[in-house]
Amino acid sequence: MMKQMRENTKIILWVVVVAFVITIFAVWGLDLQSGDSRHQQNLVGRVNGVAVTPQQYQTIYTQLSQQFRNQSGDLTAAQQEMIRDQAWQNIVSNILTNEQIKKLGITVTDAEVLNFLKNSPPPEVQQYFKDKNGNFDYAAYQAALNNPDADWTEVENLARQRIPMVKLNHYLMSQVHVSATEVRQRFAEQNTKMVARYVEFPLAAEDVSGYTPSDDEVKAYYDSHQDQFKDVAKATVEYVRIPVTPSQADHDELMQLAEGIRNDAEKSGDFASQVSTYSEAQTAKVGGETGLLGPTQRDPAVIAAADALKPGEISPPVVTADGIYLVQLIEKKKEKTETKYNMRELFLKLAASTTTQDTLMASARAVQESAAASGDLEAAAKAHGLETVTSPPFAEGFPVPGLGYYPAVSRFAFSSDAGAISSVINDEHNYLVCRLKERTPAQARPLDQVTEAIKQTLIHDRKVTLAMRKADGFVQMTTGTNASFDAAAAKMGYKIAKTDSFTVAQPPSGMMPNAPFALAALALTPDAVSRPVESGNSVYVIDVTGRHDPDQAAFNAGAGKVRDDLYRQKVQEYVGYWYDNVKDKSKIEDLRGTAY
Repeated sequence: MMKQMRENTKIILWVVVVAFVITIFAVWGLDLQSGDSRHQQNLVGRVNGVAVTPQQYQTIYTQLSQQFRNQSGDLTAAQQEMIRDQAWQNIVSNILTNEQIKKLGITVTDAEVLNFLKNSPPPEVQQYFKDKNGNFDYAAYQAALNNPDADWTEVENLARQRIPMVKLNHYLMSQVHVSATEVRQRFAEQNTKMVARYVEFPLAAEDVSGYTPSDDEVKAYYDSHQDQFKDVAKATVEYVRIPVTPSQADHDELMQLAEGIRNDAEKSGDFASQVSTYSEAQTAKVGGETGLLGPTQRDPAVIAAADALKPGEISPPVVTADGIYLVQLIEKKKEKTETKYNMRELFLKLAASTTTQDTLMASARAVQESAAASGDLEAAAKAHGLETVTSPPFAEGFPVPGLGYYPAVSRFAFSSDAGAISSVINDEHNYLVCRLKERTPAQARPLDQVTEAIKQTLIHDRKVTLAMRKADGFVQMTTGTNASFDAAAAKMGYKIAKTDSFTVAQPPSGMMPNAPFALAALALTPDAVSRPVESGNSVYVIDVTGRHDPDQAAFNAGAGKVRDDLYRQKVQEYVGYWYDNVKDKSKIEDLRGTAY
């Protein structure tokens, strides 16, 4: 058992969650070292000078891929791309976190290793010590731990890498504190029940038809809100796309297969066994039987073929957009206004063969080689009877407009110089060759692109100002007390509305949790009328007419959970901030390009 455990431990991809946010993947034998890497070839990247080799990258990618396959089956090209990016992010997290562990002086003693193994055996180890009910057998584990003949070297190494992560976790969590005031406030927001009356001043009712923001107002707003208009770095690529589509030879080969299957089934009288062997439809699991289907539940050509059959007959091959069907009629049943069919179906999917894919790849490579030599992708494409398309600008890591989600295209576009030609990028749908036309840095969008949005903002602000002015006049008329709320509303011609019971966490109908309306109501003192409150698309003046505060016993019973929830939330926010700060100050070079 110990030998098996040691061997398995070497390949375990173990996960430590640091403060619920950062997932750190430490891979056995990854051996990420810093230093002079000028002579290392084909690096995947560098993180603060630490070289990442293809072998290291592939190790994590393979393990993540296997985990995904174990859970979800085969991977699509898009899923493989997603896992490649996750593998890279895991390596970056691993390196940055280990650097922070060293900076904080976090170390591991032999005593800590022993205590960790005695009291906190990793799940990877616990799995080898199960009782008959499948639970962790601590006694059996302790017996093995105390066995002088057992070699625990690999498990000790696991502990020595795990413990610093746990210590870092504890350190980060220790930086977060929740005060009694915060607990009391959050508890009140969740549990104080209120009923209120209010006067609403909808922004939509404000007439600003005579107001048009001037050029000076627009420019002044633009100059004072530069951060609001900051745009991320974007790239534009020119690309050639060669779709992966079946050839006529693929179609002919599939038709030949379908005809052969039909002939064999008619000779043997056993269509069901052919379905079991060849069908790619979901119904293959039940012998191909569809149950009674209406005329819209299959391709019209399939329904027409079934309608022409007698029970037991097998149709000729039926060509659809996706492939070829053979159907055997089991039953035809007339029901009211339509006929339904119970049939046994065999579906052969039409897909590009390996030969076709190789031919298309050869064409893509020819375009790529010609473009790389000349620098002119458009001319290379025309020489092969193809056209180029220029994408709209897109941000790093986002889908390419007109293409979709292609991380390899994004990596190429944001790691290359203008004019560079990519290698052939492919998935199950397309072969692509790209040329980087332009990459613009992060900057404020030009004024002419945001002028209309600024005008709408200024018009909205004018409406808020007018509504606030009316609401403030109403508040002054009430003299700030609820005793004159009705009289002021009647005198000024305003309608008073009422809420049902609400809390800040569950505000009046139509409002979001923690809406300013509900927060203002909670903060009101008895007999007071609120100041004007902008909430949603209206301004409100509020009078709380009923309020039930939870008693001390209820607070004592619920405060613990509130404190824990607040603590968890603040830890998540703090660790996210901490990691982003570490990452922003680091030099991260993603050199994968389109090759990985």
